[in-house]
Amino acid sequence: MNDLDRAIRQSLSAEDAELLDRLGQNQALHQQVLATFEGQLRWVNVAGWIFGILLFGVTCVMAWRFVHAPELEDMLRWGAASALGFAGVALVKVWFWMELQKNAIMREVKRLELQVASLAAQLRRP
Repeated sequence: MNDLDRAIRQSLSAEDAELLDRLGQNQALHQQVLATFEGQLRWVNVAGWIFGILLFGVTCVMAWRFVHAPELEDMLRWGAASALGFAGVALVKVWFWMELQKNAIMREVKRLELQVASLAAQLRRP
């Protein structure tokens, strides 16, 4: 911790210091995932998870039908459908990982805002 960090810590109230500690800690992956189900857009994340699980199930059924298709035409249809389904599952996963990254960036921005506010308050004091 450098001198600037020490000065920031000293100027913070107990409540602000606790908030800074909570924002500054690295969260485990399961904590980050659970944090996506909080806030205003939690219903979007819940819907995304449900859609992803359903799409995965349907895609597995299509892949099963592909493996057991009796004719080449059926294999091509079921194979193409399952490939598109797995691509859709991948897109849902990419979207969710982007949500995790967005939350991490927002947490860092809030942490910086708190530090800037603390420095501004410290500079205003005589």
